[in-house]
Amino acid sequence: MSFNSELNDFTKKAGKNAEKIFRGTTISLFGRIIKRTPVKTGRLKGNWQIDVNKPPTGIVSIDDNTPLSQASGVSTAKVITGVGKPSLDDTIYMVNNLPYAKNIENGSSTQAPAGMVGVTAAEFEREIKRQAGKVK
Repeated sequence: MSFNSELNDFTKKAGKNAEKIFRGTTISLFGRIIKRTPVKTGRLKGNWQIDVNKPPTGIVSIDDNTPLSQASGVSTAKVITGVGKPSLDDTIYMVNNLPYAKNIENGSSTQAPAGMVGVTAAEFEREIKRQAGKVK
């Protein structure tokens, strides 16, 4: 095998590993945001939307009444399906377009006084290292 083909093989493997880390980190962090979303009616938890390369718009009619700190099958499937198999050039958006989502994030809920997104974003570095440790 030539040096050039070995270098190409290494580059392909490194790219695939980086994509695995990217996908794993995204799924883990988005799942945590949903788990941390307080539940009164389930409307807020059910309105997390995910899309690749464009932020979702509108409001969805899904209620997720799963208690705080738990992920339902619906929410978990939503994250995995929404994230898909992104390339490193992709931007993955997760939004909640309900008018009161920002108030909840800013501490108006006794169930989630620290919010959902900010506390999860603070875990990014630790999570990416964890995901990198899974890749061989």
